[in-house]
Amino acid sequence: MKKLIFTLILSFVLFESNSYAGSKPDKEVQKAFELRMNGKVDEAKALLESILVKDSTNAMAHYEMARLKHYLLVGGGEVKIDDILTSINKAVKLDPQHVTYAYYKAIANFLNAFMAMEMGQGEVKNRIAETCTQFEKVLSLKPDYYEASLYLVEIYGLLPREMGGDSAKAVAYATKLASLDKYFGAKAKAILAPESTDRVKFWEDLAVNNPKSPEYLSEAGKASLLKDDFSKAEKYFDEAIKANSSNNILILDLARYHIMKVMQNQDVAKTELPVAKAYLERYLKTLPEPVIPLKAYTLGLLSMSERFLGNQVDSDKLQVQATSLDKYFSKASGVPNLLLFDPPSQVIHHYFSFFSPF
Repeated sequence: MKKLIFTLILSFVLFESNSYAGSKPDKEVQKAFELRMNGKVDEAKALLESILVKDSTNAMAHYEMARLKHYLLVGGGEVKIDDILTSINKAVKLDPQHVTYAYYKAIANFLNAFMAMEMGQGEVKNRIAETCTQFEKVLSLKPDYYEASLYLVEIYGLLPREMGGDSAKAVAYATKLASLDKYFGAKAKAILAPESTDRVKFWEDLAVNNPKSPEYLSEAGKASLLKDDFSKAEKYFDEAIKANSSNNILILDLARYHIMKVMQNQDVAKTELPVAKAYLERYLKTLPEPVIPLKAYTLGLLSMSERFLGNQVDSDKLQVQATSLDKYFSKASGVPNLLLFDPPSQVIHHYFSFFSPF
């Protein structure tokens, strides 16, 4: 159980993404989103509050408020998970057919279950049941929402029965998913594969057969990191980035790999953190240029690295740079959740594993 919770803490992010047309944008809500993306979170919150004072039935404003609260939660703001749930529940109630709101509510429900796991509360199974029910509602609205299906495979397949796991349901969802989409079907198969499975080879074989699909290269790289084969992980990540430059966020995982080694053993800080710093600095120079929340997060990791290395002056300078960009930048160990960074009018297609740091 402790191992599971530790893994969950580390894994609040990591994802593949595709986006499709969503609902008609609300100009004022879009403006609030843009303010948040430019590091002006307090101004964004004030604007959303004013929108909702004028019209409490604005579902998109409630949805964007939920995401803003989520961002504050991992950025050290005075927010609780219940605050996020209150906002997204209002959005779903006002627009029950909106698949993005339904999907985000399912994610928020899992965060609620996670809090119960972290605190050792007996509500875990009920909260997991609510989460699965919500993902099933997403599929009732959009049967080909593959990310929702994959979450059900992961939750039913990896959690013990006393927490809501159900191996038969996991297999059923995995089988159906495999019939709908080759890549997501492969991810489901990998999730349910025995511990002894060589997941690096699993994804390497698929990458060879799908040379134009960087998703398989990314997966091979992640599997390599989990197997402590860093050089191979870097090779596959570089190939994935070459195939699609938006995969540059994978560079952060190369940095985090070395940071996590220090989290496990601080004696290796002097050898591991300089390597991590090099990758963090490399990411900041990549194109497409990282958005401000990710820039600030990366600078925050650089500041932390310098502090651990005893370079307090450099650490303070980097911290000032990070907070000047966005004082609520994520303080979590995992990469900030990309589902918070799509425009509010857009259907989100981000999946990140709750059970793996990569």
